[in-house]
Amino acid sequence: MISNIIKKPHPFVFNIYSIVIPSVLSFLIIVVLAPFNFQELEISLRASFALIVSIIVALSIYASIKFLKRVFPKLMSEDNWTFGKEFLLVLFILVIITILILIAVLAIQTNTTPLIPIILKTASITMAISVFPIGFLILFEQYKYQKNQLEKANKLTDSLKNSNNEFLKGSIGEQHILIKSESNDIELRLNYNDLVYMKSDGNYVEVYFINANELQKKLIRNRIKNIEAILPEKHFLRCHNRFIINSNAIIKVEGNARNLLLHLKNGIETIPVSRAKANLISDFIYNLNG
Repeated sequence: MISNIIKKPHPFVFNIYSIVIPSVLSFLIIVVLAPFNFQELEISLRASFALIVSIIVALSIYASIKFLKRVFPKLMSEDNWTFGKEFLLVLFILVIITILILIAVLAIQTNTTPLIPIILKTASITMAISVFPIGFLILFEQYKYQKNQLEKANKLTDSLKNSNNEFLKGSIGEQHILIKSESNDIELRLNYNDLVYMKSDGNYVEVYFINANELQKKLIRNRIKNIEAILPEKHFLRCHNRFIINSNAIIKVEGNARNLLLHLKNGIETIPVSRAKANLISDFIYNLNG
């Protein structure tokens, strides 16, 4: 069960809110709530310390994300982000914040208190104060991201309803495409309009097409990028590393906390849109009316 939770898809969100919310809440917690004996400090000293902490929090979050994305781009891929990765990222940032705050505390330390108690106290206070801001941030980003996804999906679905499918059929429906194997043998000869979508499967491509009003599949040994190169960009889109879809097959766009999903005619498989392609799918659908 824990393994399933760790592997559960999770939205990766990093924007101005990711920096501002934790730093502002950290400042307010120290100044207003004043936990862990902070109330014993004068308000000016407490505010100064809170300001230092909030700056450290903001810089830690920004620098950590930028560093990790540059050094571990595959690990930080938004399309493969999970709850487990989110947890480890939060833990990593908290450790960085703790270390920086500890350095600041040691720099202003005037007495001869042993180092170990200072480290333990600083770590425990930092972790305790950070739990609420970071927890609030995750919930806020989840809500905002999902709301934006739903709004985007609804707008794209409305645009699909307004697109002139008859025009699309007249423009490409009677044109044919020859789909060849890696050895250049012709495997399929289809009308563009009958080609529904394609799915990459390693060195093979699953081609889904309409024949005698039924959906059929043919497995062809080839790379999806080779087939993508011969398709008209106005009507076919690589919406995901593994998928190419025909615009005429899309009937609805759905959004969730992770990504956009494309619903195709006749209850065919739901096609995911990778986050890297989210803007492309929006332009692609809006341009169908142009």
